[in-house]
Amino acid sequence: MTLGELGGSAPTAQALREMVRRYGLHLTPGDWEGTERDNEPKWHNRTRFERKKMEREGLLVPARESRGIWRLTETGSAEYRRRRDPIAVPPQPTTTTTRDQNTNPLQPDGNQSPTRVEATTQRVVRSTAVAEHVKRVHDSTCQICNTRLATPTGAYAEAAHIQPLGRPHEGPDVPSNVLCLCPNHHVLFDLGMLLVTDNLVVIDQHSGAPMGHLAERPGHQIERRYLEYHRTWWRRRKNSVNAGGH
Repeated sequence: MTLGELGGSAPTAQALREMVRRYGLHLTPGDWEGTERDNEPKWHNRTRFERKKMEREGLLVPARESRGIWRLTETGSAEYRRRRDPIAVPPQPTTTTTRDQNTNPLQPDGNQSPTRVEATTQRVVRSTAVAEHVKRVHDSTCQICNTRLATPTGAYAEAAHIQPLGRPHEGPDVPSNVLCLCPNHHVLFDLGMLLVTDNLVVIDQHSGAPMGHLAERPGHQIERRYLEYHRTWWRRRKNSVNAGGH
């Protein structure tokens, strides 16, 4: 349902943040515990298993094809519409004559003895200490909207890198390149909808209107060169898209 309401596709990070916004209160302290392998919340790991299950059921485009984007297939979109409005969009009829006509055609037979495969992945290793320092300085309060999200396991905020890590950006994982943001403004900042001037004025790139000032606190100073990189990158992307549309 979450992915359907996001328009049928979303970057992995955005999909996870939206799930936190919608279902975060239902997560237990154990769900937020870090895994032994890479200290990511255990519910993230379970989410990946659910994604694989949806891929096998034909509801999601396989990860190897979507490249970091969660995208519903036509079957997945139809299932979303059916669940959203079961009267207006009835279940798709099955073409299999050997099954009971009342059986949900989207439900696979499954595997009583699932096999395992070994996979090797590479990802940028982020410093938990840097993220926790920035969030602690700001008391887990968003530097853009001044919102502090309280949960049963404590306040929730996200560390957003101004100049992203990894290729092609190669930004550093240091406090001066990190912002403390709420999930909504993290997504908007990462997608270039919010830009920050050297005077720390937050600009809505869609309208060009200022939204206020980015909050700073002693113990966390932001280097302007990272803000300049972020502005330049997204303005070039916007100009490129506009040029391609003419």
